[in-house]
Amino acid sequence: MKTSRPSSDGYDPGRLLTALRANLERRSDKGLARSLEVPGPLIQKVRSGEIPVTPELLIRMEEVSGWSARQLRDMMGDRRAKFRFDQVRNSPVGEMISEIYALADAKKAL
Repeated sequence: MKTSRPSSDGYDPGRLLTALRANLERRSDKGLARSLEVPGPLIQKVRSGEIPVTPELLIRMEEVSGWSARQLRDMMGDRRAKFRFDQVRNSPVGEMISEIYALADAKKAL
């Protein structure tokens, strides 16, 4: 299992992904990605800290796990009062996420 490097402020999305895997009884991040219906590389990049947990991913986690968005954010150490969509959408991270989905779609088409 890959582990993320927690930041000095306690933010660690890997902790959230590990809790979700346990809750959904998945043995790997690939199984977690299938449960969340997202490309596997997206989970890998979130776990490694390359990209943040996006609002869209957080909503999907909420739907699949039954946990509230606040509980999910607390698990990864996100203590912000608000989470703004434009922080991710209008950044290079949004482009990276789009590329991950495009690659996954291309693999499905083969």
